Amino acid sequence: MNYLNRKEVPAGKDPMGIAATVLYIACLNTGEKRTQTDIAQAAGITEMTLRNRYKHIKQFELDLIPILFSR
Repeated sequence: MNYLNRKEVPAGKDPMGIAATVLYIACLNTGEKRTQTDIAQAAGITEMTLRNRYKHIKQFELDLIPILFSR
C-alpha cells in the first residue's frame, strides 16, 4: 500500500478498494481462483470499484509483484 501511495494512486480513493484490488492481483498471479465478485463481496465494495482500481493499479503491477512476494 505504501508503494502504491508513492505511485500516485488518486487521493481520496477508498483504501478497502485498493486493498481488494491488490488481493485480486495477487490471486491472479498465484493461480488462486477467486473472481472479482468473490473479492468485491468480501471487501464490501462493488465489482465496478474493483475493476476501476484494477485498471489503474495494473500499470504498476510489474513493479508491485516483487514487493508483494518478498515478505
